[in-house]
Amino acid sequence: DGGLSARQKERGIEVAGIEKIEKLCSIAKGKLNNVISGDIENLQLPYPKGYFDCVMYADVFEHLMEPSEVLIKHRFYLNDDGCVIASIPNVRYYKVILRLILAGTWDYTDAGMLDRSHVRFFGMINIIELFEKAGYEITEIRRNIIAARWLRILNFIFLNKLKDFLTYQYYVKAKRNTNTSKI
Repeated sequence: DGGLSARQKERGIEVAGIEKIEKLCSIAKGKLNNVISGDIENLQLPYPKGYFDCVMYADVFEHLMEPSEVLIKHRFYLNDDGCVIASIPNVRYYKVILRLILAGTWDYTDAGMLDRSHVRFFGMINIIELFEKAGYEITEIRRNIIAARWLRILNFIFLNKLKDFLTYQYYVKAKRNTNTSKI
């Protein structure tokens, strides 16, 4: 609904958004400079080459049939010094795995990690492959670790080897990979 991007607009940054769900698009139009209604995979954007300093994908890739194609297509709109920022849920999160192992279920929900509208699932390796395939170099990865205190202590005891299972979501920053041919 534009909530995340609205904070950037408040700082004086021009913000444009794309939203497929019409109700959310209407809400976002009241918060951002420009909002385009439609499916990001099938849109030709009305911006010139290199227009954006940053392209943000906040929990978007898991909803796309071909997220690498969107990243490739949007390179056109990213300026030479620009970056991509993405938040991506981690399918290796311990609660998903425990439910699968202990209960034998992979139950979709209305929101969250197993949202019914998710068509892709990512672990760290898949994220790296996604960005490399699209011609980007990841410059930073942060983790949103959501775990009980005892699990954090256990992770510490195991020398941080459990971090992938305690990561609910990855935050990725990437730039064009200048060492690859133009995609």
